[in-house]
Amino acid sequence: MEPKAKRIRGWKLEMAKEAGGSEPLLKGEQEVPSALGTLLLTMWSHGHISAKAMQELAHMAILDGATHPELAQIASTGHWGEIPGNVHRDIMTHYCQDIKLTPAIHVQVPVLEPKTSKVLVEDASIFLPHILFSDLAHHYPDQFHNLFGTQDLQSFWKGVEKVKDDRLYQHPICLDERHGTYTNCVQEKQKTIPLFIHCDGVEFQSRDSLQVWNWGGLLCQYHSLAAHFLVSAIPKACTTESTWDPIMEWVTWSLEALLKGYHPEVGPKNEPLLKGSPFHALKGLPLTPGNYRAVVWAVQGDHEMYSNTLHLPHWNATSPCWDCDCKQPFSKGTPCEKGKSFKIVKEEKQRFIYVDTKAALLKGKANHPLFSVPGLTTRMVRHDGLHVLFVRGVCAHLVGSILHYMAFFDGKGVQSVKPSERLAFIFEEIQEVYKRSSAPTRLTNLKLSMICDVAKPHKQFAKLDCKGAEMKHLCVALLPVIKNMLDRKQEQHRDMVSALQCMVDLIQLFDRIGIFPSSKEYMQARNLEKRFFAHYDSLNIWAQENDRLLFHLVMKHHTLHHMVRDSQFLNPRNCWNFRAEDFVGKISRLGASVAMGVKSTKMSQKINAKYRILLHLQLVRLGFGLVSCQDDP
Repeated sequence: MEPKAKRIRGWKLEMAKEAGGSEPLLKGEQEVPSALGTLLLTMWSHGHISAKAMQELAHMAILDGATHPELAQIASTGHWGEIPGNVHRDIMTHYCQDIKLTPAIHVQVPVLEPKTSKVLVEDASIFLPHILFSDLAHHYPDQFHNLFGTQDLQSFWKGVEKVKDDRLYQHPICLDERHGTYTNCVQEKQKTIPLFIHCDGVEFQSRDSLQVWNWGGLLCQYHSLAAHFLVSAIPKACTTESTWDPIMEWVTWSLEALLKGYHPEVGPKNEPLLKGSPFHALKGLPLTPGNYRAVVWAVQGDHEMYSNTLHLPHWNATSPCWDCDCKQPFSKGTPCEKGKSFKIVKEEKQRFIYVDTKAALLKGKANHPLFSVPGLTTRMVRHDGLHVLFVRGVCAHLVGSILHYMAFFDGKGVQSVKPSERLAFIFEEIQEVYKRSSAPTRLTNLKLSMICDVAKPHKQFAKLDCKGAEMKHLCVALLPVIKNMLDRKQEQHRDMVSALQCMVDLIQLFDRIGIFPSSKEYMQARNLEKRFFAHYDSLNIWAQENDRLLFHLVMKHHTLHHMVRDSQFLNPRNCWNFRAEDFVGKISRLGASVAMGVKSTKMSQKINAKYRILLHLQLVRLGFGLVSCQDDP
């Protein structure tokens, strides 16, 4: 008796293929998708392998005896790899025929041709947020409710009202349309979805990087690729000062549609919508079943993005902050007004006038199209703990200075023990703490070159350079080490231990509390901030008196003050950019996978086409999954 087709293995399978004619090689569908098939599709859609490599791996699995019909389907693409150019087409036919996500639109933008340095007009590809929002609601309803946390909307807005967030001041979501007046509460709490919008640059080639705009639901707790949606990604090498202007015109138009909850009735320039266009057919219709709308409640990024992209004050500007009237310590050689220097970290010495939403509205719109969206002011720009604290931030200066002090314990002169040996001993102790605490993210090595210039260790301010998640968990591991090693009879040692203790307690407080801190939790955060700055200020003074380039005060210390002060209205952990950085890294990988032979001026089209496939598979494919992710990616 001949075995059934699905039992054929290895070389016999190939023989059956040769003799089988039009009869399928493997019969019968299995309810559970192939685990290997899912992995191959994941690697292909993420840009780690090509379609041809996926076909070859599936073919090898079949030859080794794998019997899952899906593997045979992948392996058979491109006539079993004999026509490589058809593999991608066949994969798309098998897995992407039913994509219900509207393709990205093309907008003409000025670009710089890198080879000739000439300014040309090229099509840029954009996923409009309101169109994707509508597609998800209509075609992927279960995922829509999970991705935007619709079950938590009412409690979220009640929390916003309870903490009396001034961002509600004259915001369109508080407009009572029946009476034309603004209220202190959000209209239709259960239908208004809070969003974030994020932008960052990421390297994708050795000599170029991508600028990536993306957005998502503020209440989403899934991993980065599920929590973020791509708008557009364009190589910086081909951008001019005005490349993004036409794109942002469409994006702000789309964000306004999200705010209203209806498809626009006119175009971005208030022009009539063209008949036959997809926008014309949808005009005036609700975006979603159930009439959900969405509002940008957080603008996320690092200070460089805020300064260079959103045109907010630069940290080296005379007035470097959009949240208060602080100044540079010296502007053109003239000391700033008393109590206004951003380097004043002790609260009792500060004389800052803070900018609330009312003041931001009186200032007028900031110099970026994003702020033309009704209700979107500079108060929505959130200070990011990833960069304020961990990546070359406050913790980097604190920990780097402590480690530098301990490595060069004898001062600037000749050391009785080599600094590298001291640092190695400290790191051994840190590793022991890692083991005892089962730290999820660990620093794998610690060298002097990560803290200072080894050849000139006293020429620049000490600062530890490592990844954000590594720094976050290093602070916790370092604390018991310095408690054991430093003699706390000396004042500077007590300040080092106390400053690090306050920082660890502050980080753990934000990790522990909910979206909206209670009054007690907020006061605890403010108290920890106040104590930290008191110890750090003492260390800064001690370092200056002893001619040590340690415990530097920079703009990020000032932004930490604002971050803690604003934690009254929203736990800053909900706006940390761990997932955002992970997302742009994945888009970088996607960009690298489609870059071969593609002009940089056309990269956005290729990236968005590949991203659409990835998003579709993630939404429908069991195994891609919506994995919960609360913090570090």
